[in-house]
Amino acid sequence: MKAAIFVAAGEDLRLEEVESLPPGPTDVHVRIDATALCQTDAAVRRGDHHYGSPVLMGHEASGTVLAVGSHVSGLRVGDTVISSSAPSCGRCHHCAAGRPHICILSSSLRSVPRARRADGSVATALFGLGTFAEEMTVDQASLVAIDTEQPPESLALIGCGVTTGLSTVLNRTQLSHGGTLAVIGCGTVGLAAILGGGLKGAATIIAIDPNPARRDDARRRGATHALDSAEGDLVETVRAATGGLGVDATIDAVGAPATVAQAQAITRRAGEIVVVGMPPADGRFELAALPFFLSEQRLSSALFGSSQIRRDFPAFVRLAETGRLDLAGFISRTLSLDEVNAGLDALSRGEILRAVIRPGR
Repeated sequence: MKAAIFVAAGEDLRLEEVESLPPGPTDVHVRIDATALCQTDAAVRRGDHHYGSPVLMGHEASGTVLAVGSHVSGLRVGDTVISSSAPSCGRCHHCAAGRPHICILSSSLRSVPRARRADGSVATALFGLGTFAEEMTVDQASLVAIDTEQPPESLALIGCGVTTGLSTVLNRTQLSHGGTLAVIGCGTVGLAAILGGGLKGAATIIAIDPNPARRDDARRRGATHALDSAEGDLVETVRAATGGLGVDATIDAVGAPATVAQAQAITRRAGEIVVVGMPPADGRFELAALPFFLSEQRLSSALFGSSQIRRDFPAFVRLAETGRLDLAGFISRTLSLDEVNAGLDALSRGEILRAVIRPGR
């Protein structure tokens, strides 16, 4: 099968013919029907996140089950599935405690060899998936079966970005009906967080992004204000929009030191800041310590939006089916697998929200 492989930081992914390794008893073999390009893929290619190599790239996909291992339960040949970058075994301590997004399998699945290259070396898969390919073999914990007529391009987006943004607001914040929300960074995750604010009944939703096209996207998805942090006094503008208080909750979909500082400054006393953008490997956050202490603000992170995939994926599909979640609106381009590097370049430049690859085309 053809697959896109990361070999070295700063280099294009290599399109190669590889041989899938034999599946294990809990593995599922899947035909990739659609896979989306994510900023995390671009960051790994640049070397911002150190993942090792060689790695089958891609982690956001929908597909069709071709075969299942002897110990697989709940999945059958022919099922439509969505991949999850956060596996959930349902049995470990974290899963049993209601935190499946930090399942113990998250680390171990990343090191499982999944394909043999022409030179005899073996490749692992990004987040245990490797969706930039015609097919993939993954553990059952990384898949959710979905019964729907939604197109595969739309379903693929649920596997990472849209779920991360929606779930962060719906699952992690204490945002109440009529509350105030700020979202820093209006890529796919941030725009999905804005949609989540609307679903949760926020009265004021403030989008913050330097890209004017992203600010326009945010307005179309329900932002009541769209600000460029480089223009004017951001803190005063946010306070003016919130009765002088600051927002109840801020979602930082960037994860940079500067944006965390912005989040602290625009969040009200006793408000909450949730960092959902993935920081660089060597990143450090700095807070104004005394204001943080005196304000009783809450700072936390949300890995994969703290999503419970077997609950949330079907729920988001239902929202799409009823027209309350426009998944297709996130898709800027549809590409072939051969165009993966061009798509990642465009994503890195901020020219697109999501590009979707149809490997069979």
